[in-house]
Amino acid sequence: MRIFISALIPLALGGCATNSGIVDLGGDSYVYAKEDAWAYNGNATKVEILKEAAAFCAKQGKRMSVQSSDAKPYMPYSSYAGAEVQFSCK
Repeated sequence: MRIFISALIPLALGGCATNSGIVDLGGDSYVYAKEDAWAYNGNATKVEILKEAAAFCAKQGKRMSVQSSDAKPYMPYSSYAGAEVQFSCK
C-alpha cells in the first residue's frame, strides 16, 4: 500500500500544466502554447500568453503582432484548458 501511494504522489503533482515556453519558428515568428489543469477557461490562459509574449517583444524594443490564436476549454476526463498563440515581434 505504501508503495502504491508513493507512486501516485509524483503523478498527482506532475502533469498539472504544460508550457512550451516561447518557441522560435524562424523569420521573427514565435509560438507559445500552455495548458493549465487549474484553469476552467482557455481564454484566461490565452491572456496570460499574450501578456508574456508582449513582454518578450518589449524586451527587444519591439511590439507584438498576433498571427493566430486559439483557446480550448477544460474538458473533464479529457483535456486541460489551454491556449496557443503564434506571434511576431515588429
